[in-house]
Amino acid sequence: TCHQRHQFLPSVARHSEQCKACHWGKDHRDWEAYDISIHGVVYQVNKWNPTEFDFSKKLADADYVGPTCQYCHMRGGHHNVQRLSTVYTSMGMSNADRGAPLWKEKRDTWVSVCDDCHSPRFARENLQAMDEACKDAGLKYTETFKVAENLMLAGMDEPMPKDLAPDWSGQHIWSLKIGAYHDGPEYGGQPGESGEFRMSNCSAVERICFESVGYWQTYIMKGMAHGSWNDATYCDGSFGMDRWLVKAMTFAE
Repeated sequence: TCHQRHQFLPSVARHSEQCKACHWGKDHRDWEAYDISIHGVVYQVNKWNPTEFDFSKKLADADYVGPTCQYCHMRGGHHNVQRLSTVYTSMGMSNADRGAPLWKEKRDTWVSVCDDCHSPRFARENLQAMDEACKDAGLKYTETFKVAENLMLAGMDEPMPKDLAPDWSGQHIWSLKIGAYHDGPEYGGQPGESGEFRMSNCSAVERICFESVGYWQTYIMKGMAHGSWNDATYCDGSFGMDRWLVKAMTFAE
């Protein structure tokens, strides 16, 4: 969808909407976080003005009034978006700084992109705020998970159905936790083959845990990363994690 089949134009591919077809939704809320952020609003109200957004220019020569998805994530026209991503850099699910060299390298690259419009100090302070929000979210999820864990250890969680059909890969993955994070033989799977998450075919408290970390914590990280603070706080992220913790505790009672 980046380069439409009937209109293979770089000028079209440079619009943020081109990313929207894939990068949106509950478990990876990229478009929504960008769209309602300050950056996204600047783009939406100015994108038809060629003096503010001249999409005929190469990304390496772009001087937009505000950032597009491509300007930041494909800076200079490079397609390797992982150059900037701090996800999967030995930091675990919190994505916050724990001293991994790869994380520091990518964070410095991230700041260098923000530096096109902002001061490095401003960029680092905002990204530090994102880190702290992720840490707080991780603590909140830990509370939610402990409720589910204690139920399971006490044998009080809802049992999984014994006659559940295998998933698309032929595996019998009974648990959300196994389906989401493991696919080795010791879990009934095959190496390098991820089975279905079963996020809709699991116990109620497991589903609550999944939504807390897979949806609400994601909203916090994506919202803070894109400057969409309401998305990270009272609109969705923190609000959702608070409510889902209460749901888990109510379920346990």
